[in-house]
Amino acid sequence: MATWLKAIQPVRTQPRLWVETLWLIESREPLVLTRTIDLHTGLNIVWAKESASNDASGLASAGHGVGKTSLCLLLRYVLGDDAPAIATLRSKAAVSFPKGGVAAKVHVDGAAWLVFRPYGLYSHSLAAQCDGLDRLFDGTAANDFDGYGRALEQFSIGRLAARSLPGTNQPLEWRHLLAWCIREQRTRFDGFYHWREGEGLGFKRSRRDPPLLVGSVLGLVDQALDQLLRDIEAKQKQVDQCKERIPELERAPAFALAHADRQLRLKVRAEEDESVFATTIGESVESRVQAALQKAESDERGWEREVEQADEALAKEQVRLHELTKARDLAKVENEMAKSLVDAKQEDFERLTKVRDRLAGLEGRCDPGNLEFSACEHVQRNKSAVNMTWFQDGKQAKADASLFAARHQASTVALDKAEKAVSDQKKLIAKKRPELHQLRVRIATSETSRTFLKQSWDDLQLKHTQRNQGGDAAELADARKQLLEFESALNSLRAAEVVQRSQQSSRVDALKALTATVSTRLLGAEGHAQFVPGHEVRPFEVARGGEAYQVLEVLLGDIVCLLDSATSDASHHPGFLVHDCPREADMSELLYREFFFAAAEAAEQLGGEGSIAPFQFIVTTTSAPPPALQGARVVALELEPGVEEKLLFRRELQPLLSGFE
Repeated sequence: MATWLKAIQPVRTQPRLWVETLWLIESREPLVLTRTIDLHTGLNIVWAKESASNDASGLASAGHGVGKTSLCLLLRYVLGDDAPAIATLRSKAAVSFPKGGVAAKVHVDGAAWLVFRPYGLYSHSLAAQCDGLDRLFDGTAANDFDGYGRALEQFSIGRLAARSLPGTNQPLEWRHLLAWCIREQRTRFDGFYHWREGEGLGFKRSRRDPPLLVGSVLGLVDQALDQLLRDIEAKQKQVDQCKERIPELERAPAFALAHADRQLRLKVRAEEDESVFATTIGESVESRVQAALQKAESDERGWEREVEQADEALAKEQVRLHELTKARDLAKVENEMAKSLVDAKQEDFERLTKVRDRLAGLEGRCDPGNLEFSACEHVQRNKSAVNMTWFQDGKQAKADASLFAARHQASTVALDKAEKAVSDQKKLIAKKRPELHQLRVRIATSETSRTFLKQSWDDLQLKHTQRNQGGDAAELADARKQLLEFESALNSLRAAEVVQRSQQSSRVDALKALTATVSTRLLGAEGHAQFVPGHEVRPFEVARGGEAYQVLEVLLGDIVCLLDSATSDASHHPGFLVHDCPREADMSELLYREFFFAAAEAAEQLGGEGSIAPFQFIVTTTSAPPPALQGARVVALELEPGVEEKLLFRRELQPLLSGFE
């Protein structure tokens, strides 16, 4: 018995995740099974044997097209994956098995689940913690497929120090980890972090995010380190943004100067070849600006004189309007008085007489005599005489009504003339007001344009001075200062990261020691491989070149992580791993044989009572495993091309292409 793992003890008796049985179901009602595949913990080999018949064609004898990759896709399917490659397989299988599907007994963190997933698009997935497919199908056990999905998320991603990726805060999902646990053949095992080909895992950063996920799963990232990584990501983003901004700010003065120069030349109609500043010969931008400013000031002074004249003229017309309005009001009262004489209404006549006196200025205070009109003998004498006349007119009204009618007619004509005079005066004023307003707007517009032109010229002069002096703008100086502060803070955070990682040196040392142990078993000597924490491409390095060793790095890394899950409580790896034909990815026969032996020996050494190993490793292969491992203890399924009974579905899922029957 091999003893190369004798110094390492398992910390659990079974994997956190493993598949005990896989059923390919032809029909649920009645229950008809296409194939039952019993799996076990430890190493499981799915061997696609070459045809034993000498008469088999080259195509049939190659060991391909028998269902190895389909089996891996079905394992992904029962473990919650719904990738496009799985949908393609389902559509093919549904043609042959319209009522069929795949079922599995899956152990998740110590709980056994029975899971069924249909081939067809319109059937429902089922899951329950029960002990028989019949209970799952007849509804005796309540369907809890959503609970099964939550259990997968909780036992895997739920164990991590952080459930999102630093830098993007993208939530981590079980499907991300499952992609690592079940490597597909199409990637040709060409990189440790290359898990899927053409499907896409939804990582926002395809290069940086898988290493962060693996670091978290391996227990290399605790909450403190995760927060540091997030702070570093945020600070790095600030540094990058500041670095992008500084060149723009450095170019900004030249752009601003060119723009200001171009705009000012357009304003003053200066040619491109004219100098900016005044010279003794020819025109310049400066001379054109000064000429434009002087002309604007001269125009504004002329318009201001016109405004003064227009203001004075308008004031005179306003006085004239006031006088005409007063005359019209007096004519109106006199007209009404004449009407009252015609109508012989003495009360109206007396009332209107008072109104007329007030309008005519015969009531109130006499300014020249500095006394009230009522005390002025001249006014009272003339007023009495007028009143006597009006009284006599009143008596005459009874004798000669035609005279009063003629007087009323004359006062009406006088009123109409007064009304027209007021109306004409208002129209004259209404015409003069817009003219005055236009003059004022013209002055304001000119002042604004002149001020803007002066500011543009001052700004252009300042930009030329700054360029000649070579001084940085305040904004650029602030940006450079800010960059230094950001870089200093980033360096401090990175130093803190180094300190934090050094505190986890025991975890790194354990992975390094396990890597050395596994690589010694595979390569036969120490020092040929090492674990490189934090490397974004090759966390497990083999000190040899060539594609075979490139594949070996991937296999070595996966085996180390698988064994680490069984021997360290710090690891969050599920302890479940599937490799689809790594031999076909150009790996040497010798290395491939030792790879099988190492996995089988690890299962034997770490397995407890009842030979239950604390990990499950499923490998599909077209190459024959070593003779010592060809028994039922390790080979879980044998497939063979050209023999329907030994195809995964016991039949071809696709007919032959048209024309090749």
